[in-house]
Amino acid sequence: MAYVAMARKWRPQSFDDMVGQEHIAQTLKNAIEGGRLHHAFLFTGTRGVGKTTSARILARTLNCTGGDPLHPCGKCESCKDIAGGNPMDIYEIDAASNTGVDNIRDVIDRVQYPPVIGKYKIFIIDEVHMLSPGAFNALLKTLEEPPPHVIFIFATTEVNKLLPTILSRVQRFDFKRLTINQIASRLRYICEQEHINASDETLNIFAEKADGSMRDGLTFFDQAYAFTGSEMDADSVRSVLGIPPTELFFELIQAIENHDLKGCFQMVDKAVNRGIEFAPLLDGFGKFLRNLIYSRLDAFTPDELNISAELYEKFKETAKGLSNGDLLRISKMLIDLQAQIRYSTNPRLLVETTFARMAWLDRLTDLRRALAAINDPKSAADEATKKKVGKILEVLPQEEESVSNETFPESPAPYTRFEITNAWPSISASLANCGDLQFSAAVNGSVLESGDQKLTPFPLFLTYVCENEQSVPWGYQQIQEQPEYLARLKTILQDKLQTQVDLRLRLRTFTNEELIARANAQKTPFERDLDKDELLRKMVEIFGGQYLNSKQLNKQVDLPTSESCEEVTDN
Repeated sequence: MAYVAMARKWRPQSFDDMVGQEHIAQTLKNAIEGGRLHHAFLFTGTRGVGKTTSARILARTLNCTGGDPLHPCGKCESCKDIAGGNPMDIYEIDAASNTGVDNIRDVIDRVQYPPVIGKYKIFIIDEVHMLSPGAFNALLKTLEEPPPHVIFIFATTEVNKLLPTILSRVQRFDFKRLTINQIASRLRYICEQEHINASDETLNIFAEKADGSMRDGLTFFDQAYAFTGSEMDADSVRSVLGIPPTELFFELIQAIENHDLKGCFQMVDKAVNRGIEFAPLLDGFGKFLRNLIYSRLDAFTPDELNISAELYEKFKETAKGLSNGDLLRISKMLIDLQAQIRYSTNPRLLVETTFARMAWLDRLTDLRRALAAINDPKSAADEATKKKVGKILEVLPQEEESVSNETFPESPAPYTRFEITNAWPSISASLANCGDLQFSAAVNGSVLESGDQKLTPFPLFLTYVCENEQSVPWGYQQIQEQPEYLARLKTILQDKLQTQVDLRLRLRTFTNEELIARANAQKTPFERDLDKDELLRKMVEIFGGQYLNSKQLNKQVDLPTSESCEEVTDN
């Protein structure tokens, strides 16, 4: 007898076998028992989660004439007809290859005839989103008012491509991605039935590789079974599926922690010699970092992470020299690498240099201390520390944003004393996100001015400018009346600068230069042209000109000057 693939051999035959879709199975069973069966169903979800299989189960259950309305008997005429592979009352259509109006017209013609053996004539249309708009429109009338003996079951992975007119005429069921535990549990059952010895670690490898798809999990299982036979072990499965062993990632994180660039290159070389592709290598390192962070934070138990208790404890003791911020920054670099590698002409070099950059970067705790030293002249940090940080930021400009965003999560943008005043407009604008609208409005329109850059605490002045002392800005009054506002600003600025601040409030009037600049800023472009162009001003005075509109010329036109106008004579 010909060999049958695991995905086909162990395909569910009843609602009770639908792994991970119990909510759908129960809903359909209730509808059948209660006689509330809809005439059109839509099964949607990612690939391999059981949409088409569930459609076949529903069709077989509805047409079975056995005694149990929820479990096909497999012995009646209808069940035997379906088992034969060419049922008379169930039509499966692949919309990917039958997209046109003529294909749907053939369906509509068949709808008119009653079933031959079973109770219903059932049409299963797979990948229904591939139908053309014309085919959808041809189906609408029949879908809305089908004969009582007809049931439609649609399956699709891209429900967003279906027309609203179709969605409004069907009963929709969303299939979930299967969890690792659900896939591993089903594989364990199959191993017991097939007399295959496989450890939990081995089955978890298949479940993780399947990425929520039971069909993919069975396909990978079948592939490994062809190589290992009845004795499956984790190393053999990783070798067959091209999955890097966890030990490689422990070597890599150790090299990164120790600033060991050579170790990073050696790890990549080992992976290449094992025949591991870069995509699964990077994906595996991402899962490794996730487990490392979760283990360190005790966010999940070993069972929830699908790892052994021994491996869980090893994660907790690994890379203690790397802070959580370091791991988050490494994760960000890994995500960027995965996005770039698909376009690279030299992926190995890109992977090697990125891992080397991870190892080359200094620890985030050192950067925090060094930035504080730069901002505070009286700090005990020596010049060597300052030069070290300057070298890091100079050699690695691509990571400057990462340092700013992830070194200080509570202060997303640290500034030096020289930068803080120029950065004040963006800082004050961001205060609108604090939720206190009155506070943010009071700060709006202020200017931040600094005193002696060498003094500690660093003198800063929250300044409001007005035309005269009688026209006091509203924001200045609010800050004066509510001292807690100034205290909050002081805390924010100290957080931005990482040094002590002496913040004071002051009011000053515009200088003559500022008044002139302010007046010019309020003028229209036409008024500014009048100030600059004497000829234009004379023409307006002579002819009583008035500005109406302006139009940009397609090409430059040389206008005559006042001297050339005097030379023009009437011929």
